[in-house]
Amino acid sequence: MSSEISQSSAPSVVEHFDKLSLNRGWSQLYAVTDGKSYHFHVRRARVLELLPQKLGRVLDVGCGPGVMVNAVLERGGSFEGRDLSPEMIAESIQKFGHIPNVNFKQGDIENIDLPDASCDQVLAMAVIEYLSSPDKALAEISRVLKPGGIAVITIPKRRHIDKTMVSIATPLRWLARAAGFATGDLLPRLCLQPAELDRAAERAGLIPDGGSQYNFTPLAYPLTRLAPDLCMRLNTPFERWHETKSALRSFFAHGYVGRYRRAE
Repeated sequence: MSSEISQSSAPSVVEHFDKLSLNRGWSQLYAVTDGKSYHFHVRRARVLELLPQKLGRVLDVGCGPGVMVNAVLERGGSFEGRDLSPEMIAESIQKFGHIPNVNFKQGDIENIDLPDASCDQVLAMAVIEYLSSPDKALAEISRVLKPGGIAVITIPKRRHIDKTMVSIATPLRWLARAAGFATGDLLPRLCLQPAELDRAAERAGLIPDGGSQYNFTPLAYPLTRLAPDLCMRLNTPFERWHETKSALRSFFAHGYVGRYRRAE
């Protein structure tokens, strides 16, 4: 669900997600809800809220280990998974390859191996941020969608409270990394504000049709690192703001989920 990227930056990102698949690290994030993983669960919940209750042929680009398969099948859909990481695809096939109407292949979001207008819905969760630009990926998503079809796309936001707090703490973070205490990968991320993702979608022929924000952290970094489970309990109630239009409330949300409809 994460490693579908442009070929120019592929090696480091594919290596990263191959390792996560081999140690089942990505699957574990969705298997357990704790202070380090709950935002993955919140993001998935927001995506499901924006999808139709009755699904058709669903393409999940950057499908990772197939964390959306069961939800799609429960809504009557068939599932096409694509991911650039061969290990993620192998893990998905091991888990779900025996199920009818479920298919996985290694593939590139900027060059999707499906015919025009062949999908009813497209998911792109935690994918666009690994590209240098969203335009080619969104054009491909638009191409494979049927007229009237729905795409649900997630993106980390460029402006939110943790961005500010991390910037303030930069000297301390350098010291922590030098001392070997820092965690997290060093992969670059493309971050967009909701309006920026909407405009990019419109350039690809996709019509904005709703959206939602997720991972609200009034208690922000570094508290989320120092006491993640406590912060989860105190921050989670603020997810009720996910439909907010307030600039102040939006500042506390890390990510955006946009729903887009291909023009009829």
